[in-house]
Amino acid sequence: LGDCAEVDGLNLLYVMPLMTGARALAQTLAGNPTAVGYGPMPVTVKTPVCPLVVSPPPLGREGNWTVEGQGSDLKVLCHDAQGQLLGYALTGTAVMEKLALNRQLPALLA
Repeated sequence: LGDCAEVDGLNLLYVMPLMTGARALAQTLAGNPTAVGYGPMPVTVKTPVCPLVVSPPPLGREGNWTVEGQGSDLKVLCHDAQGQLLGYALTGTAVMEKLALNRQLPALLA
């Protein structure tokens, strides 16, 4: 139990997908029909000892994972055969790259 939404078989965790849907619904109810689009929704694990941000690849997409960094500062990226970034996991100081990586990710649902 908790904050989540299930859309087209995807479990979208936490508040971000709820707010995205609520904004589109509010616009639609106000007379401006608005489709819901779910962009990247990384999950942040707020642990002081080892910060962690994870954005898994979209369901059904395959790719290869690469690991960069050392110790608790890791950048783990998943790219498809064409080089498109599909997902990532960041720990330690690498979490600062989250926003730049999010801009490269495909939408979960358009």
